[in-house]
Amino acid sequence: MAKDLQRLLSPGSVAVVGASPKPGSVGGEILRNLQRCGFPGAILPVNPKYRDVDNLPCYSAVSEIPGAVDLAVLAINHDLVLDEVEACAAKGIQNLVIITAGFKESGSVGVERERMLRDAIRRHSLNVVGPNCMGIINSSASARLNASFSRWFPHGGGIAFVSQSGSLGETLLECFGDAGLGVSLFINLGNRAGLSENDFLAHLEADPECSAIFLYLESFAEPRGFRDHVERISRTKPVVVLKAGRTEAGAAAVASHTGSLASPDAIVEAFLNQCGAIRVTTMQETLTALRAMERGVLPRGRRAVILTNAGGAGIIAADACERVGIDVPSLSEEAKRRLAMFLPAEAGLGNPIDMIATAGADDYRSGLEVGLTEADAAIVIFRPPIVLKDAPEAVATCIIEGAATAPDKPVLVCTLSEQSTPAVQRLRAARLPVYAMPETAVDALAALDRARRIRESWQAPEVARTFDSARARAVLDRVLQEKRSGLFFEEGAEILSAYEIPVCAFRCVGSEDDAVAAATALGYPIVAKIDSPRLLHRFEHGAVLTGIADEEELRKVVARLLDVARRSDLGDAQILLQETRRGRELIYGVKRDPAFGPVAMFGLGGTFVEALHDVAFSVAPVNAYQAMAAIRSIRSFRLLEAFRGDAAVDLGPLVNLLTSLSRLALDLPEISEIDLNPVIARARTAAAVDILIKL
Repeated sequence: MAKDLQRLLSPGSVAVVGASPKPGSVGGEILRNLQRCGFPGAILPVNPKYRDVDNLPCYSAVSEIPGAVDLAVLAINHDLVLDEVEACAAKGIQNLVIITAGFKESGSVGVERERMLRDAIRRHSLNVVGPNCMGIINSSASARLNASFSRWFPHGGGIAFVSQSGSLGETLLECFGDAGLGVSLFINLGNRAGLSENDFLAHLEADPECSAIFLYLESFAEPRGFRDHVERISRTKPVVVLKAGRTEAGAAAVASHTGSLASPDAIVEAFLNQCGAIRVTTMQETLTALRAMERGVLPRGRRAVILTNAGGAGIIAADACERVGIDVPSLSEEAKRRLAMFLPAEAGLGNPIDMIATAGADDYRSGLEVGLTEADAAIVIFRPPIVLKDAPEAVATCIIEGAATAPDKPVLVCTLSEQSTPAVQRLRAARLPVYAMPETAVDALAALDRARRIRESWQAPEVARTFDSARARAVLDRVLQEKRSGLFFEEGAEILSAYEIPVCAFRCVGSEDDAVAAATALGYPIVAKIDSPRLLHRFEHGAVLTGIADEEELRKVVARLLDVARRSDLGDAQILLQETRRGRELIYGVKRDPAFGPVAMFGLGGTFVEALHDVAFSVAPVNAYQAMAAIRSIRSFRLLEAFRGDAAVDLGPLVNLLTSLSRLALDLPEISEIDLNPVIARARTAAAVDILIKL
């Protein structure tokens, strides 16, 4: 259930505990920030040292404040914080911002201090931001709250900014201000002893004034809750995440390819993609994406029209579109006819539409109106020439008017200049994103297209599937009772089959005669392997022999493998015979990440998987759309298409296998690793050939 944060973010009164008239004091700066920003409610300094602070009556304790208080900001010594939290709770103050440092970030004493703080927060059901934070800002017209010691107060808008870092958060606020971005809400989470990013996501989901959310995070407070919130929010508004740092890597050695290939950041990337978040990796990328999303308009498709008065810049934009997968379609004859009615004969009527340097304000308005009838979005390039037909401000006005003819389509403007001119300011005031370079504008359009595809992905139908988890559980229980951490092939095959994961035809035998009978049923040529829960990688031990063509060869191979098993002290070993299966070699796997839980892997398999690292990860559960996206994301995906006379592989069975494997990993938490390498895919089927499962 979402917490009620209304009085935290839009309080009617704020007590500043630790307020001081001293210049440079944190409590004093917070008090003065509240005054400077125009906070409409009561500002209540609390400090036993003073009778008044900055012409406001000062109270010696929160208990002396008459009436109710919506929010208390604590900027006091860390040794006083716990007592003050109790005093606020006794006063009935449910919302606190704890600026004070000296908690878990400061060593063992601080860790214990924060444990006690968390306990107090739970006992009194408090809404607490911090400790060790910069504070919170709400610059919406109704709130005008700056309960922080930030020097920057954003001018308001549709973007909410939640940051785990205070210093970087303030830096970004300054950058957002310089870029003209409309940020109205800033939350510095600090140590997250009380409220986390998940609590604010739950609040922002229902906030009609919030059109986009940006988060700077170094870790996730609770990944599953984060995923649930972002999956819902991304259906209606973009969520942009700048994720720094790495998750903690497991200390134990891993036996599977999946475990060795799953870097922490690869898992974070997969997790954010599946949530529906748009991940950015630099501050510049952040600004590019948020500028485009501030208006809250997404394209319906990936067709773009480029309108320019500088031919070279238009070509650069078109090239950049091809790079990121944005289509630049040819214009219809009707559109060309309409353009020719007002553009000079020298103009280029293709796409880009090169209106040449003499283009005036009316040309931009009319050209944009025509272009938007042919596309899902427009990139408008305007560089004032030496001889200018109309003032730049007039051109900006006409661009705004042209964009208004299709308010449901994004229009991005490129000025080929870093200057913030009056024309640029006019465009920004109309919430049209402005960029200096055409490549940056195209990157912004690509971010919008990504948000569109995320939103559409939630509308994709999902076929309900049921699995026989009890059947798989029975196998696991038997293995655990025998105190084994590994499984025989037939046990692994039983578990996979319970989750509708196909396994190639096989027989397990203990002698040459049994092998001959089994081979007759399977059909030559066949493959023979040593099967033992203690033998993790057969090829390295010479425990796999392929292409066995007849009975005579089979008897020799079985005798040889039994001898290898004896010399390797594999007393539990048996001989595994399998059909010879040809096709594309794939790898599927599962590992457990300490932060995100079961992670499924897909890629090209065989002996080169660790050298090529061409794999994709998905955090369980994985739906069909996400599985398809993961499969298509590997660099060598084209090898699954029609290739050198081989038919293309049907992706349906590959998708089903990945979704089934992720469900299996969630249902059976005793399984620590799974490696299916290879899975052999044919035109219409895919089946596991090698199975490694560790408990």
